Amino acid sequence: MWKSPAFALVGIGFQFAISIVGMTLLGRWLDGKFGTDPVLTLVFLVLGLLAGFTGAYRQLRDVLAQIGNGRGGRR
Repeated sequence: MWKSPAFALVGIGFQFAISIVGMTLLGRWLDGKFGTDPVLTLVFLVLGLLAGFTGAYRQLRDVLAQIGNGRGGRR
């Protein structure tokens, strides 16, 4: 999958940040469209956090399995 665990860790951080920022911006845009400030921004922020943590956990589990520290945790 990854040639180096360092590249995988950068990818994990990037995915985590993009999911949080992207979902927050989507919520902000929807708030502007429907006039529900800040309800949808907060809802989508929480969804972005959940998606970010879930994705980061899955990728980190795969990286650890790849370098030998996550024995038995592969899908």
